[in-house]
Amino acid sequence: MVWEELPKHCISVGVTVNFPRIGLGRWMLTFTPVEKSYTSGIEEFLRNGAGLMYLGRVMPQNSGFATFGIPFGEHYKLRDQLEHLRNSNILENYTLDELEWARNVSFNPTFFDFKDRSWKFSWEDVDKAREPPLSPEIREEQAPVVDYKDILILKELQRSVPRTLSKLSKTIGLDQHNLRYHYKTHVRRAIAGYFLRLVPKGAISDQTTMIFIHEFTNEKVYNESRQLALAIPFTQRVWKTERYFCWYVSCPGEYTNAVLSYVNEKFTKMPGKLNVLNIDTTTEYSGLLPHTLFNEEKGSWNYEPKSALSIVKK
Repeated sequence: MVWEELPKHCISVGVTVNFPRIGLGRWMLTFTPVEKSYTSGIEEFLRNGAGLMYLGRVMPQNSGFATFGIPFGEHYKLRDQLEHLRNSNILENYTLDELEWARNVSFNPTFFDFKDRSWKFSWEDVDKAREPPLSPEIREEQAPVVDYKDILILKELQRSVPRTLSKLSKTIGLDQHNLRYHYKTHVRRAIAGYFLRLVPKGAISDQTTMIFIHEFTNEKVYNESRQLALAIPFTQRVWKTERYFCWYVSCPGEYTNAVLSYVNEKFTKMPGKLNVLNIDTTTEYSGLLPHTLFNEEKGSWNYEPKSALSIVKK
């Protein structure tokens, strides 16, 4: 089913990594440049050793949204660079928030017609078919036990789940016995779960990406917001910070207005400020875990973002 039937319908299996288990915290950044022309330079800085995992340009402000994997206790280095950019009149403002948990949301086949390869549902049906809230991942208390080989295996599993572990041997440069040892002793414990994803047909520019950021006021409102996010058939990721609940939606362009109308209707009865970021899909970068930050010789993460000001000035 996984390796023969699902690919026929353009469905693949993804891996959700338990980042705290391997010693990485996750952070969410929103930023607005002083001048719109500065955005590309700021993005270049974020790509250089900052632990970037996702980047998207927000329209029409030409501002940005990004997420990072950063070793615990090291996020101040990124904040210092961002402060430097703000004091240098390059960043107008920014927010940097730590994620308490994050989950990938599996593609829901209930609302999809596989014969026509198209979405077919009514929003009344969506209201009736709510999924239960996803449970947050549990942070490991003990120090993570991983080495460079474990990180490489996790990175490749994120890229593509193989039919057998031995297929990773040549890619990573490990013999099969060594690879299985690392998988069974460390890697398996760092996998939080699996999810299904639908590969959209057509050009990237035909898709709409929206990131919803809800500043909830209490636990009840947070749970309502989470249920709303999970009800939308196009929600692909959900995450929570201390003050925000967020979800990532990717849908065919013709559904954009319907999604916004559905959310707008629900939020007439829900307190808390909601911000919607319209992402330019042609600028999106979705990466794997930041494996280049792991120092193979020391056996630990090494976080040293490049100088922001020097990169932006270029």
